[in-house]
Amino acid sequence: MAPLSGCLSNDEDEPDTNNFEWPGQGQPECEPLEVDVSCREYLTGFTTPVTSLHHPVNEEVWFADLDGRIVSWDGVDKRQVANLTGLISNCHTEAGLLGFTFTDDFQTSSEILFTFIGSANCETKEVTNLFLASAKVSNGTISMDDVNVLREIEQPYRNHNGGHVHSLGNHSYLWGIGDGGGSNDPMDNGQNGSSMLGTIQHFWYNGGNISPLHNTSQTDDDYVLHKGLRNPWKFDVDPQQRLWIADVGQNCFEEVNMVDVLVPTNFGWAEREANREFSNPNDCSTPPSSPPQGMTDPILVYAHEEGRCSITGGLWMDWGPTEWQDGYLYGDFCTGEIWITQLNQEGEWEQKDLVSTQNFIVGFGRGLNDELLVFTWTGTIFHLNPHQG
Repeated sequence: MAPLSGCLSNDEDEPDTNNFEWPGQGQPECEPLEVDVSCREYLTGFTTPVTSLHHPVNEEVWFADLDGRIVSWDGVDKRQVANLTGLISNCHTEAGLLGFTFTDDFQTSSEILFTFIGSANCETKEVTNLFLASAKVSNGTISMDDVNVLREIEQPYRNHNGGHVHSLGNHSYLWGIGDGGGSNDPMDNGQNGSSMLGTIQHFWYNGGNISPLHNTSQTDDDYVLHKGLRNPWKFDVDPQQRLWIADVGQNCFEEVNMVDVLVPTNFGWAEREANREFSNPNDCSTPPSSPPQGMTDPILVYAHEEGRCSITGGLWMDWGPTEWQDGYLYGDFCTGEIWITQLNQEGEWEQKDLVSTQNFIVGFGRGLNDELLVFTWTGTIFHLNPHQG
């Protein structure tokens, strides 16, 4: 599984240039290298957990699993809310149920929005599309009969699907979409103004109706708010309405972007990777340079060194342990390292080491009692705490 590690696919969609070998399903222990951080098992029984959200009404957290299931947890019991496996494909490591959010009016509508890769013939390595759908929650569960497809995005390859969906409030939402897959953005989707791929889209949804919010001509182009992204696996919005994006790099660099959420932005892919020109994908020695006019560089970059391979976003922390607040939390899929970027005394965003978990990190979540959760590729959810004991 690697929706966040688009640089690592090892089939015809994208050659494996990093000599990476996927581990087995055995779960390594979560043993932080730092003595002042504890790591405890929180929940098990998942294939690959990808998203968690607090229920708007009930005292429970819902978790989405890449395999197509949504389950709830109330601190005592884990209950299956939905089994959407009949809709989705798990043929490719980056396919499946990619994300979900509760609608803003959930208390009256009982709806969620979710995004997934459609079912496929695994034997023929069929390419299927990315979907955005709504579903009705009735008596605490979701039936396949209550699923309504809202949008469909054609996928040229099977990787780089993105898929995160995020509520901004007032019936408006963001939806992240990868560049369509393959190495080096072979179809130039990132800088194609008419492509839906490599973007974050902005839309309005209410009562079964969906429409773009960015412009007014009501075409597909109007859904695009931000472009020039490679694979925005996860993103978050802070209280100052700044959008934080962990965008997966290719062979050399990973990046964190931060912009005002509603200001249209071009992040440069595939003319740029991180803060450098992108010409030779195997040359990681290209020095940093200023972005061309109309493009915005990331605020933080890290290189594929010491086993690092793919950025895993990410949460804005205005909750949880005090020392881990007021910053954007993210990690690396391969090394299990976790960092937070916070403002230093000079007013600059600085990357700070938090912990190395020695796990393959898929994402992060907020537990029932504001625990900081770490989702792992092998299916276990861990709880991190900066105090031993």
